[in-house]
Amino acid sequence: MFSIVVVYNNEQALNKILLQSLKNQTVQFELIALDNTKGKFKSAAEALNYGGKQAKGKYIIFVHQDIELDSDMWLEKTEKILDSIPDLGIAGVVGMSEEGNDNKERGRGCISDCGEIWRWSQPVKNPEAVQTLDECLLIIPKAVFSSIQFDEKTFDSWHCYGADYCLSVRQMELKAYVIPVFVYHRSLRTNIEMLVKYKKRLYKKHKKKHKYIYTTTGSISFPKLMFLSIWASLKPIYKKFFPSWEDYLKRELAGCETVLDLGCGYNSAIQYCKVPFSVGVELFEPYLQESQKKSIHSEYIKEDITKIEFAPKSFDIVVCFEVLEHLTKDQGYKLCEKMEKWAKNKIVIKTPNNYIEQDGYDDNPLQEHKSGWDVEELQKLGFEVYGISGWKKLRGYRGEIQYKPVLLWKCISSLTQKITYRCPKSAFQLFAIKRIIDKTSN
Repeated sequence: MFSIVVVYNNEQALNKILLQSLKNQTVQFELIALDNTKGKFKSAAEALNYGGKQAKGKYIIFVHQDIELDSDMWLEKTEKILDSIPDLGIAGVVGMSEEGNDNKERGRGCISDCGEIWRWSQPVKNPEAVQTLDECLLIIPKAVFSSIQFDEKTFDSWHCYGADYCLSVRQMELKAYVIPVFVYHRSLRTNIEMLVKYKKRLYKKHKKKHKYIYTTTGSISFPKLMFLSIWASLKPIYKKFFPSWEDYLKRELAGCETVLDLGCGYNSAIQYCKVPFSVGVELFEPYLQESQKKSIHSEYIKEDITKIEFAPKSFDIVVCFEVLEHLTKDQGYKLCEKMEKWAKNKIVIKTPNNYIEQDGYDDNPLQEHKSGWDVEELQKLGFEVYGISGWKKLRGYRGEIQYKPVLLWKCISSLTQKITYRCPKSAFQLFAIKRIIDKTSN
């Protein structure tokens, strides 16, 4: 039997995501849900140890509130897999092996994260030993947990406790395993505050036996930690002079009360903005469900954005992120006309700079690119146009950096942003704003 330990700070997410997927499981389990909405627990290790000590099951699942199991037989299937592993110390759904030349080669497992399928190298067909596991879901035999708990003293926050446990069970001649089961991680933004601090603690604790530590949040070594420390001190200055496109968006949406998000997808940037009321319109059912489960918008409408209608001046702002390129030119022009009718204050658009070839993916034919938009076209429509995502020539298919080492070229791309923002013709993407003039107010 399983004991399931979850620490939650969002009861709606807990009920809508994790508990809903546990509702019809084919085997019995024990649920230990720990309410941390008022900050009772100061660290993951403290909370999980508290819950784990109450567990009565053979296996303890430590899981995030926003994890959804992919079938009603998930627990039954997983228990059979775990019973087949003789030296099991801890198991999970994705992790990092010590084998391989880079993180892509070292990754193991497969999950849906933020609406996209992430294959950490290749999905495993059988349990495979790894160095560390991702903390979204960890499974520990009760007998093992009785001997070694999470390190509350060293990891007194919400990072690296899982990687530490994976390395620590080796002292018992046990291993960490990625197992062939699938979950959906219905996550919003990633909490990386203080991550570098706890990576340093992890390295200090295990450096005698592990010169390199590989985690799903990046590899850890002495040179890498030195770089991350320098970057952490420079980041506030960098963010001030090189804001992200989300920062530009927050500025444009500041103070608005209502937003219409056309083609909202599964992970809209609206989540980064404090908007009292927003409506998401999406035709592709899996994306719509993903966004609904994460409650990014206040309301949702499943509809073709080329056919939907709203009353004039229904929203303060109408936004359309990476959507125009999926329409024909004629459809795009008509949509721009409609957006101007629906918006009281402004329209905000994000689209690639000119045509970029892209086929459908995620089993979604709507992802195919059908048109390209340039600076002059948008300016003729009355938009102020800015360049984002850095210099266009650094990126290839689906906007991925096409040169190695990727981290270096990402930094260079960010540095070019300062120039491309004011010189949008050289940018990879266009960020366009049209301010609505009320012609009846004179």
